[in-house]
Amino acid sequence: MNGDRITIDEVSLRRNLQAFLRSPAAEPVYQELEIPFSVCFLGALLLIVMGTCMLPTIVWTLAGLQLLWGVLTLEPFKPAFDNPRKRPESLVPLICHGIIIGPDRKHALVLGTFLPPSRYSCDWLAMKAALFGQLYTGEAAASSHDAELLALLRDDAYRPCRRRRVPEPHAEGVEMFLFDVVVNVNEVQVAPFGAPLFAFVAEPGEKGDTVNIPWKVAQDAVRIV
Repeated sequence: MNGDRITIDEVSLRRNLQAFLRSPAAEPVYQELEIPFSVCFLGALLLIVMGTCMLPTIVWTLAGLQLLWGVLTLEPFKPAFDNPRKRPESLVPLICHGIIIGPDRKHALVLGTFLPPSRYSCDWLAMKAALFGQLYTGEAAASSHDAELLALLRDDAYRPCRRRRVPEPHAEGVEMFLFDVVVNVNEVQVAPFGAPLFAFVAEPGEKGDTVNIPWKVAQDAVRIV
């Protein structure tokens, strides 16, 4: 937005990300995003065992057949074949604002949105993240309107791939998420309002991996004054 201290050039950011994803430097990112074939195989074995155990029962026979049919149609293996490496254009860049960084300096909670930067104020989102951090630590006084948000913030054990919508009234009609992430604190960007900036790559949606990427991918697309 005009007058913001933090601005994002969406076109440059997407171009930079796609160039990065097509470079050898993106290999660690794909390793994070992909589900190994071995995991799919173990999942298929588990379904076979469960389905076989359910077949002799009366109540669960149909469910057991459905599980076995799913294995026969290779349903458990789809994630291994349909992966982001084959469709990097499905991945989007995220500039997120830090709320909580754990004592291990690795696991964190960040605030972000999949909306295009032209549809929200980066300063506004940064101030939200700073406020959420203050509510979490008790630096900001909580009211009855903060109860639902506080419950989310205090559920602070890291869970891979977790994304939680920010509730009203804090969302103010904007779809934004609390992301559980693993970060490299050497890739943090100091920003106004007390909420550090991180760059990520992700597939949009209610759940999925959100992977930290080098700040240099976003550097010339994010302006801070």
